[in-house]
Amino acid sequence: MNSAAENIVKLAALASVIDGKATDEEKNFIVIEGSHLLKTSEDEIRNFMDLWIGIYQSKGAANNPGIALNLALEVLKPLKSSQKHLAFHICEEVIHIDKKVTESELPFIMALQRLVFS
Repeated sequence: MNSAAENIVKLAALASVIDGKATDEEKNFIVIEGSHLLKTSEDEIRNFMDLWIGIYQSKGAANNPGIALNLALEVLKPLKSSQKHLAFHICEEVIHIDKKVTESELPFIMALQRLVFS
């Protein structure tokens, strides 16, 4: 997996934990969509995503919006504009997959939108 794909998966993993839990539905979406859009095997996406979900959970990203945004910024920096847009699209889908946006997800996705589109 190339470094841009890794960063996109990292950001999607971050979006999945921002509400305090990474559901199977969110994980499956990241794996299937990531595999298709990033032209990478599902197993490679799943293993990398699981690693970063664990890292973000251990860093307390769900409980600290400042940490989450700093982590997102770090991941976004090396990406080209089109890659940032793709990453945002995937994150937005991950956040909306359960058909509700929590109090922790809304500020995150809005801040992420500002980082990507400004």
